[in-house]
Amino acid sequence: MAAAADAVAAPAARLHALDAVRASALLLGIVLHATLSFIPGVELMPHLWPIADTQQSPVMSLVMYAIHVFRMPVFFLVAGFFAQQLLARQGVGGFCRNRAQRILGPLVVGWVLCFIAIVAVVTWAVARRHGGVLPDPLPPFMQETKPNFLHLWFLYVLLWLYGLTLLARGLWRRVDADGARLDRLLRRVLATPADALLLAAPVALALFLTPDWIVILGVPTPGYTLIPPLGPLFVYGYVFGIGWALGRQRGLLDVLARRWAWYGVLGALGGLVALFSARTHPGIVPITDLVPKAAYAVAYGIGLVASTLAFIGLGLRFFSKANAAVRYLADASYWIYIAHLPLVAALQTAVMLLPWHWAVKYIGINVVATALLVASYQLAVRRTWVGLWLNGKRVTA
Repeated sequence: MAAAADAVAAPAARLHALDAVRASALLLGIVLHATLSFIPGVELMPHLWPIADTQQSPVMSLVMYAIHVFRMPVFFLVAGFFAQQLLARQGVGGFCRNRAQRILGPLVVGWVLCFIAIVAVVTWAVARRHGGVLPDPLPPFMQETKPNFLHLWFLYVLLWLYGLTLLARGLWRRVDADGARLDRLLRRVLATPADALLLAAPVALALFLTPDWIVILGVPTPGYTLIPPLGPLFVYGYVFGIGWALGRQRGLLDVLARRWAWYGVLGALGGLVALFSARTHPGIVPITDLVPKAAYAVAYGIGLVASTLAFIGLGLRFFSKANAAVRYLADASYWIYIAHLPLVAALQTAVMLLPWHWAVKYIGINVVATALLVASYQLAVRRTWVGLWLNGKRVTA
């Protein structure tokens, strides 16, 4: 019975659309992180981002906010889907070996190399800001000793979610041996016109219960402690679980493909209401008033869930067929994301004192970083052991 439960959704064909969606979520990391040096007042918030450009714009704050609403939830939902598929194919032992190779290994090696590079770039940035020499004493943020998983925190959180999911899977079987109840629950939720609202309720509650929640930053980044904070761990674990449940019933993906436009409208409305609410609590300051906090949590939860479903549904609707260019970017996206942050930070540092318009700098950073990262993938990763390590198979064409 246990084996049958895991085999419910054994895949019959590759889902090219979800490959494209996952790649898009990773590649949007470049677009998002490139905004940070141009956010007004970022020089006063070095813990948010240590590089501040002399040319800044509120547009960059809006771009950062909009992408942050859905990007990581999309990634974790798709990760949950593919994790269920992997377990169905390879069993617990194969699943753990695969995740150790594809997630744990890149986390350890990637973090060490990126940390060294980021320290060098930030040191350069601080020196540039102070006329070419480091100040004495160093800024407080350069003396921090607490954990910092950088942009690779999502891999660390994934390891937690894999372990927690395997534990929950074992416990759930005691009350639902073949998973039929879970499957039926998801079918019923997606059968209602208010499915996104129902699915958003746990996210809203988690955000409302998160202490010291800074409204404008959305879901807190759980990358600064060895034990992830409960609030963001629940939110990302919850959307991971939705993806896992969808993996058991691939036919339900058709619902997302059909409703992507409706989800998009609802997600945009939720995000806009949340943004408007956040304007009543400007700056990087935790919200303490319970009523506005509840209103913001509800709006942001709806925006997060609906825009996540919309993004995935959009991919399912328009990118379901195999496409060589999309497949190439899907293969390259993991490497590009791991390697991108030091390069983006270096480019920001190189242009931060130039009197160019912020839009010229921002577009240039995105174009140059993407071109260099794609070139590095083609020349140093695609047909090497690194590509085999990251993507699980050697590319021959």
